[in-house]
Amino acid sequence: MENIQLSQNDIDKVKNNFPKIRELLNDYMQERDFQMSNPQIFIFLTYVPLALAISADKKVDVKELAILDKLAKSIDANALDLNLVELLSFAPEPMQVMYNEEFNLRIGAELLHISRNMDKYEQKFIEAVKKLLEFDSNPEAETSMTKTFSKFMDTVIEQSQAKNKDQEKAKIAEFKKKLGIA
Repeated sequence: MENIQLSQNDIDKVKNNFPKIRELLNDYMQERDFQMSNPQIFIFLTYVPLALAISADKKVDVKELAILDKLAKSIDANALDLNLVELLSFAPEPMQVMYNEEFNLRIGAELLHISRNMDKYEQKFIEAVKKLLEFDSNPEAETSMTKTFSKFMDTVIEQSQAKNKDQEKAKIAEFKKKLGIA
């Protein structure tokens, strides 16, 4: 097995960005009465662009609920790459975080909650996702976080049952621009 070395630049990014990300999400986590570990935050934020897209028309329709349900069943915080977990361990985190099993059960409901309440959380989640995207070393690559986030958002448009699809597309384009992935 290849031994991957962590660069000081990567470690510095984690040390600088994760406290800021945690601060941006603090009100949300306090309101929802839980604390996430750094790896859980990483996973959670990778799906927030999907929640942003779902919230574009201010409601969650049946197809969007099905997307969230299917996605939630596939997320497993225990399956996160060990190199990433090691890297994220360089950032401080609270002592009392939820267990991965609880996170796995809860993430779908949390994504649904923020989809339904994005007006309240939008700015902080956009800023947190932008901080996460600073870890995207090759945004142009087909498997990059940037491309993946954009595809998540496009999937919502493709599946949308919105009456005014053009308005929803415009809102998603606005979200993409705010995230820097347009």
